[in-house]
Amino acid sequence: MSGIVKLFYEISPGQNRLGFFDKNDSVLEVWFDAVHSPNLIGMVYQARINRVFLSQNRATASLIDGEIVSLRLHRRDMDFVISGTVLPVTITAAPRHGKPWQGVIGARLANKEMVLLVDLPDSSGVVQLSSQIDGDQRKNLLARLKAEVEPVLPSGFGIILRRGGSNLSDFGTMATVLVETWQAGKKTLDAGHLGTIFDAGDLLARARRLASNVTVINDPSIGTEMSAILDETINSACVPKLRLACGGHLWFEQTHAIWSIDLDSNLATGVDRLYDEAAIEIAKQIRLRAMSGPVLVDVPRCSSRRANRFRINLQKALGDDPRQPEYLGITRGGLIELRVPHGQMALGTVMRDQPAQASLAGLRLVERHRGFDEVTLAVSPAMAEWLNGPGRQALGQLDRPLKLVVCLESDEHQEAYIIGKNENHDF
Repeated sequence: MSGIVKLFYEISPGQNRLGFFDKNDSVLEVWFDAVHSPNLIGMVYQARINRVFLSQNRATASLIDGEIVSLRLHRRDMDFVISGTVLPVTITAAPRHGKPWQGVIGARLANKEMVLLVDLPDSSGVVQLSSQIDGDQRKNLLARLKAEVEPVLPSGFGIILRRGGSNLSDFGTMATVLVETWQAGKKTLDAGHLGTIFDAGDLLARARRLASNVTVINDPSIGTEMSAILDETINSACVPKLRLACGGHLWFEQTHAIWSIDLDSNLATGVDRLYDEAAIEIAKQIRLRAMSGPVLVDVPRCSSRRANRFRINLQKALGDDPRQPEYLGITRGGLIELRVPHGQMALGTVMRDQPAQASLAGLRLVERHRGFDEVTLAVSPAMAEWLNGPGRQALGQLDRPLKLVVCLESDEHQEAYIIGKNENHDF
């Protein structure tokens, strides 16, 4: 995860959050894991295949708790993915637009450099390169990868080298780390039984596989400050309009099919500055807002020299995103076309989970409140209903007594707050 220098892992009642920070204390990315909406990305299960759609290269499967997963099928999967069979599946992306979790057939464990393939039917294993690695270096890189990895891979294991691992000095050591991680966390299930094969761990453990040599902030004295930075960043990233320092603006909109980004040059001071700032900020916002799928970027017409410079800067900035977005080119209408692999749930989608998110924010306030006496929290009727219903488990994770007072309107923009002992409120 290029650019990451520290991680802030916030454990709070009902929901944990993980913030990825750069050297300027700017938030690059936020992950969530809530009791009422667990984060399954990276988990490996034995699941039962429900239906197979060969013409779409997809299938659906059920986990042990009944959760449905949509599976992308490769050509090699077609012969043995049959309705009713129990197969290992790895969860790769969160639900979106009412669709289920996404996954792939087979057990795998990934970090930013490699993907470990587990229990391959061919005991000789597979060693190959990602299709996104440049063609000029593929032959020599593959030869070196095989020479260094094959001696350390146990039978039935394989490796895919990701674009981010092309510059590794020692492929064998990294492959060994992944194998040892898998073997330490794997669980044994009888054939045909549903359940968990490999637990990906908490958010911090998952992030450590992508950003291993970074500082983890766990100092309670600055926890409130870091949490506030997360809140401020999240709120800003949920607004469609973003002002650039040069005076121009970026607009972000999501439909069921695509994300669109529009660069507005109105009021900008300096055209070169506008395009340079926009290239960096677009890549940053794609990552922060967890955009995925097709992304179309519309920029004002400019000279070919300036357009080329913008595209080069954008592609370079996109290289910091661990999902490895693809630059697909220019459409006939002059739009820049990108494709970003699906992963974490879009930030705006997470925050639209109301009144849950407003209630969880209130519980964070209570958790940080000084003292051990009962705390009175002002909430809306919708928040109270959620906390006493689907959010009851989150409420139960508080380590202090709490009294809910319904005195706010049922507005998703309302924020819960703590009522002090000396304050007078007319309920």
